Amino acid sequence: MSRATRHGLRRLAVALLSAVAGLGVPAAFAGQPVEVSPAGTTSIPAIEVPSSGLMSPEGNASRVEHILTERSLKGRSIADLNAALFGPRLERTKAAYAVTVTPATVGGVPVLIYEPRAGVAKANRGKLLINLHGGGFVGCFVECGGLESIPIAALTGLRVISVDYRLAPAAQYPAASEDVAAVYRTILKTIPARRIGMFGCSAGGLLTAQSLAWFQHHGLPRPAAAGVFCAGGDPTMPGDSRIIGMLLGDGEAPSPPPQPGTAEPPALGYMRGAPPSDPAAFPAADRATLAAFPPTLIVTGTRDFAMSSAVNLHSRLVAQGVDARLHVWEAAATPSSMMSDCRKRARSTASSRTSSPPV
Repeated sequence: MSRATRHGLRRLAVALLSAVAGLGVPAAFAGQPVEVSPAGTTSIPAIEVPSSGLMSPEGNASRVEHILTERSLKGRSIADLNAALFGPRLERTKAAYAVTVTPATVGGVPVLIYEPRAGVAKANRGKLLINLHGGGFVGCFVECGGLESIPIAALTGLRVISVDYRLAPAAQYPAASEDVAAVYRTILKTIPARRIGMFGCSAGGLLTAQSLAWFQHHGLPRPAAAGVFCAGGDPTMPGDSRIIGMLLGDGEAPSPPPQPGTAEPPALGYMRGAPPSDPAAFPAADRATLAAFPPTLIVTGTRDFAMSSAVNLHSRLVAQGVDARLHVWEAAATPSSMMSDCRKRARSTASSRTSSPPV
């Protein structure tokens, strides 16, 4: 490669990075080349990236609050972290939506049942949504499950059952899939699969994909539809967003990428030891398993560290002829920031269609 060609590629890389970041190239940065190795590894000089001007103020504030709160809790227990990080948001969500919460046990597994306070809408009686909460397979049942289930129950008029599946370090794969299957199998005694949907966010999104695969390989019918949010179908979460999302979304330095010819870094602790050949553990890698997925909605954000995994899952589902829809939210990273932006946009849409003031 000639010197002129290398120089041209460097200038192009700088221009692309500047466009993606939405800012002009600072003088200090413009003079530093972006190095690209023969293997494709890119070395980028230090650069400041502002918040996206395309994200709502509410969504951006939620993202920053999440990062700063998490940093202030370093060294605290998982329970303390979730209570401080998500507890106040859960209380605001409860105040914003009229929903009842009832603890129960289904198939021997603890659950929380969320219903509209006015009752399940007549058209939705006999229908059900199953929520699989996020939290990295280590916690957050009450907080994350509530943040994911309360708005859904209120806005759709549906009953939502959030599953308290077993977590690491006390449990490892496939314990969570077994718990979800136990709940699903019990529900099927009274509600047909064609009237059941399942969704989850982050770890719960991955578990949703894994549970769909688990159902297939254990003789259970597939539900009518599924939602995989802030996740994909590969526990290792490979791809560019593992780096970009950690930096711009979580404000954390990403783990070093694997060297060429070496294995991916260890999977989530819950998944450690699960063989990559197991389609119920790594559903995105098995075409036959993906081909049997129900219609699937995949939601992610451009600062989500799981965006690459989500895009990959969508591409593979489409390739297998599955009705899969991909929604990508600008600058969204954490589920909470994404939901804040969704609520802002929903209020804006509602106010544009009615003369009544927005709620």
